[in-house]
Amino acid sequence: MKKKNKSEKVCPCGRIITDPKNKTGLCPKCQKTGVNIGGALGLAGIVILVKKHSGKIMKGAINVVKNLK
Repeated sequence: MKKKNKSEKVCPCGRIITDPKNKTGLCPKCQKTGVNIGGALGLAGIVILVKKHSGKIMKGAINVVKNLK
């Protein structure tokens, strides 16, 4: 049986990560995939919020511009 280093982590895809500075426990490929998925979900959330509340946002912006003059 091979002793496993405490600094070694295993990514969900099966790769062994030996970098002691890696805090996520994911390999670079899985990190990139996670960031891409998170970015897409964040963008979708922003689009949904803007679509839902765009009228209120525009009215508020117009009122702020009028009050500045």
